[in-house]
Amino acid sequence: MRIPPLGPADPLGDLIAVVEQRLGYSITVVRTENDSIINGALESRPGGGTAIIVADTRTPNRHRHLVCRGLARCLHREPGHRDGRIDYTTPAEQAVEHTALLLGRHVDNARPENRLGGTAA
Repeated sequence: MRIPPLGPADPLGDLIAVVEQRLGYSITVVRTENDSIINGALESRPGGGTAIIVADTRTPNRHRHLVCRGLARCLHREPGHRDGRIDYTTPAEQAVEHTALLLGRHVDNARPENRLGGTAA
């Protein structure tokens, strides 16, 4: 999947839109206070959309990674466990994690402060 350049204002939102367009359904991010849901698990929504469930975190990097894990789960069609258990020994979970890391790097690179020669706005 080719990801076009993401805008610096909301690169994570732009990435969600790219994945939505690619997969043909809506994706929403739903925050929960349940700390056991730590892996960006997916839930089907009425009307055919998908929700990425992420624990409410105070660190932007952790939030970005959890959303990217959810997007990776959408792309790999691996919904994840609601209890947060992840078995990194399986090829499916390894693929999800690698994809999430690549998506996160793409989001990071869209930020002006992370661009080569860029400055923070």
